[in-house]
Amino acid sequence: MRKLQFVLALALYSLVLLLAQPFLAIYLLKRGRKQPEYLANWSQRFLANVPRGFQGLSGSKRIWVHVVSVGETHAVSPLVKLWAASHPEHVWLFTSTTPTGQATARQLFSDLKGVQFSYLPYDLPWLIRRAIRRFNASQLWLVETELWPNLILQAKRAGVPASLVNARISPRSGRRLLKLSFLATPVLRSLHRIVCQTHEDGQVFSQLGRPADAICGNLKFDVSRREDLIKLGGQWRSAFSGPVLLFASSREGEEAIFLDALIRQQFFKRLPQASVWIVPRHPQRFDEVFAAMDAAASRMGIARPQRRSRWSGQPSEGPTGLVLGDSMGEMPAYYSAADLCLLGGSWLPFGGQNLIEACAYGCPVWMGPNTFNFSKAADDALLAGAARRFDMLSAACASFLEEYELVSGAKSRALEFAALHAGAAQATLAVLAA
Repeated sequence: MRKLQFVLALALYSLVLLLAQPFLAIYLLKRGRKQPEYLANWSQRFLANVPRGFQGLSGSKRIWVHVVSVGETHAVSPLVKLWAASHPEHVWLFTSTTPTGQATARQLFSDLKGVQFSYLPYDLPWLIRRAIRRFNASQLWLVETELWPNLILQAKRAGVPASLVNARISPRSGRRLLKLSFLATPVLRSLHRIVCQTHEDGQVFSQLGRPADAICGNLKFDVSRREDLIKLGGQWRSAFSGPVLLFASSREGEEAIFLDALIRQQFFKRLPQASVWIVPRHPQRFDEVFAAMDAAASRMGIARPQRRSRWSGQPSEGPTGLVLGDSMGEMPAYYSAADLCLLGGSWLPFGGQNLIEACAYGCPVWMGPNTFNFSKAADDALLAGAARRFDMLSAACASFLEEYELVSGAKSRALEFAALHAGAAQATLAVLAA
């Protein structure tokens, strides 16, 4: 009975995805009007322009790494570098689902042997079968939550071991998958290895009928610090005499709540030397967020916001009130410049963004109640004194006004917290190599 349920569920999933193809193509074309990078190589998603297997590299094994976007690409980089050092004869393929993920992969991995980059085709069985033949990989690494049923099943049938690394799964997602266990469990059992971040993640996989092979910690703790971006952030910081409050990776709806709190609390009247920087999570929202910041600045009677993209070198001298961080790949510089980070995605039910990177650059984190995407890291950061939790953004703003001079003491605790939890990459390497 369950086998029949699985076959029918997989067929229904594939049929719905097939019927959605015209709408997905239209979506990409529309998205490409605002973000032209969505039009570059967009046909790869339909397998019309995917790199073929690489002839002329006899004896080489190809490692195929699939990520969804920027955060996962950075997260897997320590593991990739360790593997490349241990197996210099291997060649690489990186697939992703977003243009920012593609750009980040090219930035981080272009120097690897025989490396190629592509979008992952949509998860239809015939597209995935052709992709597996073309990619000609010896193993596949899926990062964090990339559980595509046809990709995993077809990889197993083709004899390509697929491993889920740095795996995380929230209890909420686990409950949803339990309701679909007739589909989820056979897919998970087709994975060659599951390497989880935390024991809590491992328990969820066990409930789904596929226990984790190892608990190795979070790869994000092993990401190398960018000294060039630390220096850049220091240069920015030198132009501001007062405290810098950073709202990092903000999500839809959060900026409005934050700006309203600044207005209601007369933030810049009470702390005129302060500078508040907002870095939205998604680049397509830069103009929208700038317009909201501009309107808020007018209501507060302060100068118009600055845009990072308009800085030719140093930012304008003196306190500027509001700054929009509208650049890509510079989050370490923002963390290095800031005295404190408000964690985006945690104030509304988005699950929170990566707080580990902020701590690694010595930036203490204040977060909201919604951190289920990084629950273990959030709890550990709280225990280490590298983070604080608030129920509302307005409460965090009020505390900053009263305590900003005391925040500097948490910088060292943030660095210690990040250093204490390193080692996941080496542990994961050992599991995969075995």
